[in-house]
Amino acid sequence: ELVWRTLVDRSIKGQRRWDSIADLAYASGVPWATARFACQKLLDIGALTSYSGGGLSTVSPEKVLTVACAARNLAADTVAWTSLGALDRLSVVWGGPDAAVHHLGGANTVAHVDVRIAYVSAPVTNLPEGEDVRVLHMDARAAREWDGFSSVAQTFVDLFATPGWQASEFRFALRDRFFAGRDWDQEAG
Repeated sequence: ELVWRTLVDRSIKGQRRWDSIADLAYASGVPWATARFACQKLLDIGALTSYSGGGLSTVSPEKVLTVACAARNLAADTVAWTSLGALDRLSVVWGGPDAAVHHLGGANTVAHVDVRIAYVSAPVTNLPEGEDVRVLHMDARAAREWDGFSSVAQTFVDLFATPGWQASEFRFALRDRFFAGRDWDQEAG
C-alpha cells in the first residue's frame, strides 16, 4: 500500500516517471522486493509501464488508486475508537473527511463530518472508548511527510473504505478535483 500511495501522490504532483524500482522503493520507504511485488499487478493491468533501463511510468494514477482502495482494510488497521476530546494530548494527523476538506481548499462545502480518522505515530494506550474518531497507526514515511493531514491518496483510500454517504461525498469531491481528466490524454513523462 505504501508503494501505491507514493505512485498516486507523486503523480498528482507531476512525477510519473521513476528511473528504477529501487528509486520507487526508497521514496515509498519499503524494500526493493516489496516495491517490485507491488508493481507487478499494476504492470499487468496497464496502470504502470516499464521502459528500457529498468524505469517505470505511471500511466493511470486512478487505476493505481483503485487497486489501493481494494486492498484497504480499515477494520484491521484500526487501533482504537475514541472521542474527539480524548485526542487533545496526542500528536495527531487528520485523515478522512478532515483531510479531504484540507485538500479541497479548507472550507467544507461537501457534507457533514460524521466519523473522523486520526493517525498517530506513537502507540496509544488508555484512550477512552468512543464512536467519533477511528484511530490508526501512521507509518514512519507518513510521519515525516504529512503536513497535519493524510496525503490525497491515503485520504481517498480511507474514505473509500469508510461506510456512509458522507464518506462517499468527500471521495467524489476528491475524485472530481484530482482524477477528473482522462489519463490517455496525458503523457506519462
